[in-house]
Amino acid sequence: MLSNADRNYEKVCEACHITLNKCPIYGSTSPGGVRIGTPAMTTRGCLEEDFETIADFLLRAAQITSSIVQKEHVKTFKDFMKNLQVNKDIADLRNQVEAFSSRFAMPGFDF
Repeated sequence: MLSNADRNYEKVCEACHITLNKCPIYGSTSPGGVRIGTPAMTTRGCLEEDFETIADFLLRAAQITSSIVQKEHVKTFKDFMKNLQVNKDIADLRNQVEAFSSRFAMPGFDF
């Protein structure tokens, strides 16, 4: 079962069009990590410096998650989701992610 923090982070990433999946961390008794599909990004042509940008996006998503919980004094997942819907930082990050990802062709999709 995911902790609230893991679930909140996952929802922020989803709202920003960042796809990850949960995975257990070695030695931990509960799931507590996310897995990023780097092969999918290298297939699209990402290079080392592009992964630094992706890492910045993930850090920003974590900061947004923390900000929603702390500034809004969110106690439940339902409250978190309400605040997620109206957060301006989410829209800004989503726009940055979309602009970045549009630079890379999606294999199998001819435009």
